[in-house]
Amino acid sequence: MHDHSCSSGHNHDHEYGERGTRLVFWLTMATMAVEIISGWLFGSMALLADGWHMASHAGAMAVAWFAYFWARRNADNPDLVFGAGKVNALAGFASAVGLFLVAAFMGAESVMRIVSPVPISFGPATLVAVIGLTVNLVSAWWLRDEDHVHDHDHNLKAAYMHVLADALTSILAIMALLGGRFWGLAWLDPVMGIVGALVVGRWALGLLRQTARVLLDHRADPSLHKQITQRIEHGGEVRVRDLYVWNVGPRRLAAHLTVEDTTPRPPEYYKELVVGVPHLGRVTVEVHACPCPAESGNHPCLESSHG
Repeated sequence: MHDHSCSSGHNHDHEYGERGTRLVFWLTMATMAVEIISGWLFGSMALLADGWHMASHAGAMAVAWFAYFWARRNADNPDLVFGAGKVNALAGFASAVGLFLVAAFMGAESVMRIVSPVPISFGPATLVAVIGLTVNLVSAWWLRDEDHVHDHDHNLKAAYMHVLADALTSILAIMALLGGRFWGLAWLDPVMGIVGALVVGRWALGLLRQTARVLLDHRADPSLHKQITQRIEHGGEVRVRDLYVWNVGPRRLAAHLTVEDTTPRPPEYYKELVVGVPHLGRVTVEVHACPCPAESGNHPCLESSHG
C-alpha cells in the first residue's frame, strides 16, 4: 500500500471536532433539563418540543464525542484495513436517525396539542426559549465550519445540524409564544411545533443520504475518476481498465486501479503518478500486459502484478 495522505490536517480536524462536541454536550445537558421541565410546567408545546429536541441533541453530542475518542484510540489499529475513519460516518448516521425520530415525536405531540389544547404560561416560557436560543447560538459558534471541515467530517456536520435544528425550534417557539401572548394566537404554539418537525425531518433525511453513501462505499466524485485516469494515461502507453475511488473517512479516499501497459511496470510506478490527488491515501494497483493475451484468445493471460 502507498499512503500519501495529509495526516496532520486530518488529526487537526478530529481535535477540533472532539473539543467542540465535548463543550456543547455539557452545555446542552443543562439547557435540556431547564427546557423540558419548563415546557411541562408552563404548558408550552413549542418549548417542550425544543427541550426534547435538545435531549436528542445531547445524545448526538455524546455519540459524536465517543466517535472522535474511539477513532483517536484506534488510529493505528492494524485490524482496521482502511483506518478508523468510517466511525465518523457511522456516528453521523446514528445521529441522523435520532434526529428523524425526534422530528416524528415533535410532529405527533404537536398534533395532539391542536386536538386537545392546554393552558400556556407565555411569559416564563418565552424567557426559557430565549435562553435556549442563546445556548444554541453559542454551540453553533463552537462547532462552526473551519476550512470547510463539514464537507468531509459527517460526524461534525451531524452535530452542527443538531445545533441548527435546536436554534430553529427555539426561534419557532419564541415566535409562537409571542403570538399567543400579544395577539391571542395560542394555536401558533403547536403549529410551530409541526413546522419545526418538518424542517428537522428534512435535514435528517439529507444527512442520512450523505452518511449512507460513505458507509456503503459509494463511488467518489466523478471528477476524481477523471483526474486519476488522466494522470495514469498521460503519454498514451497505459490504459485504465477499471477504477474505483471511495471514501474511507473524513478527507480520506481509497482507490483500486486495473491498468493495461504495453511494457508492464511495478505497481509503485503507477502509484507515483497519482501522488498529489487530494485526500487519496490508499491506492491498490493491478497491472496487465496490453494487449491482454487472454482477450486475443491466443493463450492464457500473463500473470498480473498487484500492489
